[in-house]
Amino acid sequence: MDCVDRPCSHRRAIRNGVLKKRKSVKLYYKHFRESQVFDIPPGWSVLEALRASGIRHASVCGGRGRCTTCRVKVGEGMEHLLQPSSSEAGVLKRISAPDDVRLACQLHPAVSLEITPLLPATAAPVDGLSGPGYVQGQERKVVIMFIDIRESTKLAEHKLPFDVVFILNQFFSEMADTLEDTGGHYAQFNGDGLMALYGLESDLQEASVQALQGVQQMMRRLEILNQRLSVELHQPLRMGIGIHCGDAIVGQMGPPKTPIVTALGDNVNIAARLEAMTKEFGAELVVSLETVSAAEIDFSAFPRHEVDVRGRETQIGVYAVEDSKSLPVPAI
Repeated sequence: MDCVDRPCSHRRAIRNGVLKKRKSVKLYYKHFRESQVFDIPPGWSVLEALRASGIRHASVCGGRGRCTTCRVKVGEGMEHLLQPSSSEAGVLKRISAPDDVRLACQLHPAVSLEITPLLPATAAPVDGLSGPGYVQGQERKVVIMFIDIRESTKLAEHKLPFDVVFILNQFFSEMADTLEDTGGHYAQFNGDGLMALYGLESDLQEASVQALQGVQQMMRRLEILNQRLSVELHQPLRMGIGIHCGDAIVGQMGPPKTPIVTALGDNVNIAARLEAMTKEFGAELVVSLETVSAAEIDFSAFPRHEVDVRGRETQIGVYAVEDSKSLPVPAI
């Protein structure tokens, strides 16, 4: 009988039998003060070996090398490993991982190896942002977005406190969903506004495009939200958005038990001031020329201004966009 006619279980048994003829290697798994030893059959990844041994290990993307949550710190045996593939190296570069950090799903050791997990087994997608550099803070190029609800004090004047909380929660839920859909990261909450970052897992060009896509989607979602809450609202919710890009210090900040990944620096302050300028220009969006240039998108249809920004000796170019739903960005 041909092999193709045999049951799948039979074919798997043949495959396993062939593998057993080849030499397996040891995996020394260090977790806190405990250490365990497992065999890694030839051709298996570290992630596969851990799962086969009943060890829970984070892998939000399912072991496809699309996230960094399965990453491990490599100890003894590292010098014998092959260099990361271009795809693995690209993913690790996004979080500025040091040389001794590898993705468990992409690591196929041919020699015995010592590893230490870097994230808990329950890690969520956002935990992939918390690379070694983020704990202490690192300088990197990001796109910074500030969002502010217009005339929020009037909302409080016409509504009971619990009603205001309900409306604001609906608003922030829509904004959070948009950030998730467009590659953004919630970085700060401030009563009637928020700060978001793009570029924690992408280069500046992609991040700039994603941020502009995010603005367009946010305005569309706000329009739908206003329709849904028309009975609750004295007047439709409006918001202003400011966007700038550049170097910033990105890191985990806040209380030890509830830190968030956020950013500090002059470029963050500029983004906040551009958001404030939306009132001056009567625009939904004020975005810096630097961000538009990084996105490589034609904004010639929108008014351009040179503005003074506190903290900058020279003026900066900005575009004021009255209707953000008309932004010339690629469809998501």
